[in-house]
Amino acid sequence: MIDLRDDTIEMELTDEEALAFSLEALDECRARLAREGVDFSAYNSAENAADVNDLRLALGYDEWNLFGISYGTRLAQTIMRDYPEGLRGVILDSAYPLEVNLFTDTPANVDRALNTLFAGCAADEACAAAYPDLETVFWDTAALLEAEAAPIQVFDLQNGEMYDTFFDGDGLIGIVFQGLYSNEIIPVLPQLIYEASAGEFALVETLLSAFMLNSEYISLGMQFAVQCNEEAVFTEPGSPAAAAAAYPELENFFAGLTNLSEVTLDVCQDWGVDEAPAIENEAISSSVPTLVMAGEYDPITPPAWGEQVAANLDNSVFFLYPGVGHGASISGECPTEMAIAFLNDPTSAPDDSCVADMAAPAFTIAGETAAVTLVPYSNDDFGIAGVVPEGWTEQAPGVFARGQSGTDQTAIIFQALSADLGADFLLGLLEQQLQMPAAPELAQELTFGDLTWQLYESTGILGLSVDIAVTTTDDLVITVVMLSEAADRDALYEMVYLPMI
Repeated sequence: MIDLRDDTIEMELTDEEALAFSLEALDECRARLAREGVDFSAYNSAENAADVNDLRLALGYDEWNLFGISYGTRLAQTIMRDYPEGLRGVILDSAYPLEVNLFTDTPANVDRALNTLFAGCAADEACAAAYPDLETVFWDTAALLEAEAAPIQVFDLQNGEMYDTFFDGDGLIGIVFQGLYSNEIIPVLPQLIYEASAGEFALVETLLSAFMLNSEYISLGMQFAVQCNEEAVFTEPGSPAAAAAAYPELENFFAGLTNLSEVTLDVCQDWGVDEAPAIENEAISSSVPTLVMAGEYDPITPPAWGEQVAANLDNSVFFLYPGVGHGASISGECPTEMAIAFLNDPTSAPDDSCVADMAAPAFTIAGETAAVTLVPYSNDDFGIAGVVPEGWTEQAPGVFARGQSGTDQTAIIFQALSADLGADFLLGLLEQQLQMPAAPELAQELTFGDLTWQLYESTGILGLSVDIAVTTTDDLVITVVMLSEAADRDALYEMVYLPMI
């Protein structure tokens, strides 16, 4: 599927052509795995649960804790049903009940999450003022892009290649759907929607470039083996299409998905997996201490699913975390601390007082740059000293990232090299590292104290503004680099860049 993506990414395909390419690639994947002797029927939750229990026994543990997120919660429930004797406690984060149907329930779940986003923005005074009537703007923009796709660029972080591609209405639905998984991305979604409505796609390009990495870590072969065995077999033909049709604005989006739609049933016909027994479609009951966690904005495993699972467990507690997407336990200090507390003592419900202090998403407003306080910084190992923005995270020696949201690429970089290498070498190195389309241009010279700085300006990956200050001493070539979004650049130039020089 990665080869298919790379081969077709620059093509402007119809929905039918894109689906045909995907189905062909899936068939080739299935055929290759079959030639390699893979037994598709050996990959399912029951077999997986048996392996987990065998692992516990092999390691010599009398009992242990289970921690599952998303599909991991379905596996954990299967273990609770089949091998309860080895369990001390279980965390089900973003629960996927055995008895629900992912193919028929997902359209409603996506619609719920989108409405949560629209309502969340409307309830936030700043978001509502900056992005009024977000729901209408979203659907109108999706319709316009579906009628005429917009040319955009995406950057493959794996191979360093930039691709020209197209962004349509289903793409907008898809990127917001994916964004709702992450509490780091949720705050920028209203801004992304409004910018897309104005034909500005910098945030879209940034997110799509990041999402390209996801395909490197997903096994579609296992996904289809499992889902064909224990989900498709319990799905009536025609029901996924009918479920999507109940949400007309989402219908075309789901029609193009190979793993969450009517198409999936057709694909499963060719995979030849055994049919799961009826028990794999039935709710479990258990007395194992269980913490069930859910995120308010989760687009794929809604809070109602968590409540549904918890209702069938005799010894469970359920918590809903506001402003959070998929994977609540790793989406903030409060849920993480509660998960740790539960693992330390599964017999007691964790203190949930911190949940009341969790805020709604801090939606970003384009053009609003938060004030910055500069604090002293030094690194004796690298010979770096100066000031840096307070609260920015040092990702590496001399590299500070703002990290305001999941799409925020704003950063400050200190570098110092031997004067023997020269300023031109350093500028050329930065040009390569930052994927500049051309050499940076000298904008001005400024003298501060004994040092004269050459200030260069350029653009980098996906249109990031790049400011480079270079000065030379007897021993060193020193540079300060600022990467910023165009909307923030002027404010950060005055608040951060010049004071640091």
